[in-house]
Amino acid sequence: MRQGWCMMLLLLAGSLESAMAAEVSVQEVKLAASSPQVQNRVAALTTLYDRSDFRALEFNLSQLALLHQEAVRAQLVQHAVDSGELDQAKATWLQAQAERKPAFTVVEQGDGYLVTQSAFHYGAQARGLVMQWQQMLLAQDMVRQAEAGDLVLSTWLTGDLRTQKTRRDIFLKHLPQLSEQAVAKLILQFTSDTKLMWLPDNGVIARLAATSGDEQMYHLLWRRRTDQYSLAELNRLAAQAPVPNVVEQLIAATINPSLKPLAYKALITLKPLPLTAREFLREKLDEVDDGQMVAYELAQHGYVQWLEQLASDSRNQVVRNNFKAAMAKLP
Repeated sequence: MRQGWCMMLLLLAGSLESAMAAEVSVQEVKLAASSPQVQNRVAALTTLYDRSDFRALEFNLSQLALLHQEAVRAQLVQHAVDSGELDQAKATWLQAQAERKPAFTVVEQGDGYLVTQSAFHYGAQARGLVMQWQQMLLAQDMVRQAEAGDLVLSTWLTGDLRTQKTRRDIFLKHLPQLSEQAVAKLILQFTSDTKLMWLPDNGVIARLAATSGDEQMYHLLWRRRTDQYSLAELNRLAAQAPVPNVVEQLIAATINPSLKPLAYKALITLKPLPLTAREFLREKLDEVDDGQMVAYELAQHGYVQWLEQLASDSRNQVVRNNFKAAMAKLP
């Protein structure tokens, strides 16, 4: 019974809200936006906006007819978007614009149907601008805390999935601004804070590994579940090979079941094949699990003669079997 009454109240509230918005034509909206009164008022109120004098701005707006007032608000928000410079007062005013209910609607003809929508769309613009500003402040605070050694990643990266994603993206974007000392302190947290093992993706770990070259971060990355970030880091490393430390990480990445085919291929396609990679691949040929995969990739990339020599010289039947299986797969 209570749920039924709640539903009726919600429906009534929705109908009242729709009834409060007056319907106007698209032509009326265009005429209002381009009218001399609106254009003159926009020119005057833009100065008040730039000075963050919103008491005077709102008083001036209140002197206009509602349709003209909405047209001016729309153009002031567009000015805010174009200038891009916010302070707390501007953000507060823009947030208020984002929360305003539509005062006017227009009906537009679709393909066999009619669409009723808000006559002015400044609310979404204002909301987006405020969100960008808030994220900029969050980024500045993140950098400041990191440099001071006060940024606790397991705390800063918590929240619902949307918050986690936003903060992860901010961290990835601004990590290059951090000093080596700040990055080193963040990396140390992964050895002492077990909560960081439960990060929902590899974004932070992969970027810290790439930025620092830290072996422990790579050790952690290759042992986590593969995602777009670990895959991207593997591809980035492959493009940088045959730098010695890069070759070492390509070798290390073969521990990951999902990444190993790409890691082996990245190693085998190096020209010339580094000695460390050659020795590593030769040892892998002795294995049942990965040996056949390695043998096939080597055969595909012109190492048939080397494989044949290894199989001939080896007393290990596994090596010979891997060689035979690889040759059988070749076209």
